[in-house]
Amino acid sequence: MYSPTYRTKKNGVPILSKSEIDYIAEQFILDYKPEAMKTPMEIDIDDFVLNYLGLKQDFHYLSHNGVYLGMTVFNDTNKVPVYVPETNSAEYISAKARTVIIDNNLLDDGQEPRYRYTMGHESGHDIFHSQYFAYDPNQLSLFENEVEPMIQCRAVAANGKAKPTRKWDDKDSMEWQANYFSSAMLMPKKMVIQLIRSLTYCSDVFWRNLTYTNEMVNVFNVSYQAAEYRLKELGIIHKEYCR
Repeated sequence: MYSPTYRTKKNGVPILSKSEIDYIAEQFILDYKPEAMKTPMEIDIDDFVLNYLGLKQDFHYLSHNGVYLGMTVFNDTNKVPVYVPETNSAEYISAKARTVIIDNNLLDDGQEPRYRYTMGHESGHDIFHSQYFAYDPNQLSLFENEVEPMIQCRAVAANGKAKPTRKWDDKDSMEWQANYFSSAMLMPKKMVIQLIRSLTYCSDVFWRNLTYTNEMVNVFNVSYQAAEYRLKELGIIHKEYCR
C-alpha cells in the first residue's frame, strides 16, 4: 500500500499544501485503481476506505440535530458519544481503533454524494492524523472538552472554511486537510482537467460553468456543491460566474 511522506509540526499535525494533497491522493489512486487515473470515473470510496486502507465502519446517530456527519476513532475506546432517538438521549458505545462511524442520516435517499464525501473525509483523517493522536494517546477530542481518542466531524461546506484562514488552529487545519483530500480522491486533479478538456467549449461563461459542474457531478458521483468548489479551487471556473 502507498505510504505518503510529508512534513509535520512537532506535535504531529501535518504541514500540507493543496498541491501536496493532490499529489498524495493521485498516488493513492494509482496504487489502488490505476485505471481511474487514465479515464475519469467514479471512485468506489467504500472499497478504498474499507478494503484498501483497512478501516472498519459503523453507523449511528452522532447527534440529535445532524451537526456531525462522521467520526474517526484512532484508539480503542468505550466512550464514543452517540444519540439514541428512541430515548432522546446520548449514550456511550465502544469502538475499535481505525473505525469510521457515519451518521445514520447519510443513509437516507439522496444523500449518497454527501455520504461519499464524508467517507473520503474520514479516510483523510486516518491517513494524515493518526500520528497526531499517537503522539499523545490522551489527546482531547477536537470538538469536545472530554478526553476522547477521536475526531468528530461537523457538517460544514465542502470548502471546510468555517472561519478565516488566519484564525485557524490545528483542528481547523486538520479539518481542511481532510476536506481537501476527500475532494482530491473523489475528483483527482489530472482527471478533472482531462474531463473538462474533453467537453465542447461554450463561449457563454455561465453555461460553460454549469456544463462543467454538471458533468463533474455525473462522472464522479459528487454533489453539485462539491463539484463546483473543486472547479473553483483548480481555477477552472470563477466564483463571479457561478449560480
